Amino acid sequence: MTESSSGLKDGVDAPLSNSRYGPAYSAKMVSAIASCTAAITRLDARFCVSSVASAWARRAAWSGYTRALQLQSAEIDEIDVFSWGCGLQIPGRPLRSTNLDLFDRFPAWEAALRDPDPLAWRDALPTAIGEIEIAADHSPLIRALDRVRQHARLDSTALPWLSLPFALRDKGMVTTPLPCLVGGVKAFRLKRTVGDEDWYAAMRSLEASATANLARLHELEKLHRAAQHAIVAEYRPGHLPGLAALLHHRPLLSPQSLAELLSMSVAGASKLLGRAVDCGLLVEITQRRTWRVFLSTDLAIEFGFAAPKRGRSRNVVPPPPASRELSEVFDAFDREMENIDKLLQHRAESL
Repeated sequence: MTESSSGLKDGVDAPLSNSRYGPAYSAKMVSAIASCTAAITRLDARFCVSSVASAWARRAAWSGYTRALQLQSAEIDEIDVFSWGCGLQIPGRPLRSTNLDLFDRFPAWEAALRDPDPLAWRDALPTAIGEIEIAADHSPLIRALDRVRQHARLDSTALPWLSLPFALRDKGMVTTPLPCLVGGVKAFRLKRTVGDEDWYAAMRSLEASATANLARLHELEKLHRAAQHAIVAEYRPGHLPGLAALLHHRPLLSPQSLAELLSMSVAGASKLLGRAVDCGLLVEITQRRTWRVFLSTDLAIEFGFAAPKRGRSRNVVPPPPASRELSEVFDAFDREMENIDKLLQHRAESL
């Protein structure tokens, strides 16, 4: 009986050797691969057509970087990375370390995510990373995870975990790197031979991240619609469109940070935040009169700062009748979103 390099014996399919490449393909493993692949595909398809893709990508980068830090055994929660990204410290949360910079790799990684060159990240990988011939018989998901596994064995930093979005892009699973799809398992670095349970854990974790961030994208789109309704309902919206646009990219705000970003007084910013709370766009997460901090409603509920709504969900408010004036208001709001995105990107590049 002869065995070919593709794992075939006398024309009959044979299980691929687990010691050579990837996991053993049991029914449980195949189901996990299919389920994880479907979750990633759904997220990619929704992201490509979303009107809030840029704002979601910024939030997703904070989420993905949290996962990378946790795989490095850093004791940090997602809300703390969000607060770092927004330049604020939430009262009652642990203070960030002053002798160790956990975020030193974030600027370069974020810039790579925006880089239109699809080969830039891959060309910078160690030359020892490659694929054997039998890899072509495996799914793109396994091949992407194996590239992370090889990288993790060579590099002890968070860089291998941060490379998974690019590996998924290179294997054709997504059209652009989705920053929330950072992942892997510690066994990729610590074990010479990765067991089936480790492959399974990596895929289940990646699927959970894709599913959770798809739900976040849905909630961010709901926030976008709520902001449009709030602007239309205001007789004199003033700076409310600017705040609503900023809220998509900076979900955590204080009067001081808002005043700096929108070039207004702290007193005016405090009143504007109060208007946003009345409109249901923000939740105040500090109960004090000074150094107040506000969080977008969707994240306030997710992070436990506000109670979720109970009972039967209310009907979605129908859009107002189409008109030239309304179209101009929405176009102005979209331009405000673009301006805020450019402003924050320029500030990040200048740091």
